[in-house]
Amino acid sequence: MSRERVDEGRLSVVGVTALDEQLYRRLLTAPGSTLAELTAGTGIGTTRARQAVARLERCGLVSRRPGVPARFIPAPPDVAVGSLIARRQDELERARLEAESLLADFHQGTRYEHSSQVVELISGQAAISQRAAQLMSGAEHEVVLFDKPPYVGAQDNPDEMDALARGVRWRAIYSTESLTEPGQLARMTAFRDAGEQARLSPVVPTKLVIVDRRLALMPLGVDGSDAAQTAVLVHPSSLLSLLVTHFDGMWERSISFDQHLNGGQPPAKSEQRVLQLLSAGLKDEAIARQLGISLRTTRRWIAQVMADRGVTTRFQLGLVVARELTS
Repeated sequence: MSRERVDEGRLSVVGVTALDEQLYRRLLTAPGSTLAELTAGTGIGTTRARQAVARLERCGLVSRRPGVPARFIPAPPDVAVGSLIARRQDELERARLEAESLLADFHQGTRYEHSSQVVELISGQAAISQRAAQLMSGAEHEVVLFDKPPYVGAQDNPDEMDALARGVRWRAIYSTESLTEPGQLARMTAFRDAGEQARLSPVVPTKLVIVDRRLALMPLGVDGSDAAQTAVLVHPSSLLSLLVTHFDGMWERSISFDQHLNGGQPPAKSEQRVLQLLSAGLKDEAIARQLGISLRTTRRWIAQVMADRGVTTRFQLGLVVARELTS
């Protein structure tokens, strides 16, 4: 397959058709060509070629040299295509402003007309996932969320990484139960390293995502297999204000995940992770799964931690660990 064929149509995003682009690319390698020379061996008819060149002239990609027959000169791609990109950006910005105007008209026309203006039901896991991705990718200032099992599908969240890269503030409260999921600690650490602010709580009532304090998405059900099949999208209202206030209150009462990762000075990294998981209330089996080690090794590490701190019971260890992680 030729390069010309592979590259065909790449300028369609700035309004250049595949045929126009094909002729422009040929002209870049043979500037000063006539129309006949430009179309030789392409199978493109004269009428179509003349129309294509006229479009290229209108958008500034081609100019003609006086004379008979006319010869065509390509504009430098960095200048000409850059101009088309700037023009398209202006058009997109005008479209965005128009969308905001239309949204204002929509809200004005339907305000308090029916309950769906405040609460919108979304059915089906695919539709819920799509709406969640739209909300997170459209975040401008802040995303806050509750996170708890069960999880559906991949737990990696590229939308969060993109939002953090854009400078969006991201705060998450994780259920300590989520730490029993294999690999969850590593994922949380990766998100923390990318800029996420995370906290842990033994009681997270439901999954919840609030974007820019103007929209919230949460499951309609609390538990069971049907919980993930229907979600509620909450628009600006007293209900949304209540959800925001509830998150803020839980944030103040939750345990800082970052503090756990950085608190204390254990003699080894493995001990640091054991301390973190112990403080979160995980049992030995869950700690073993999270660290990817055997239960026997986990218990040996815990016994060493207890011996190093001079305690003989798990309760005493819990008190000592709590002091270490908060000091």
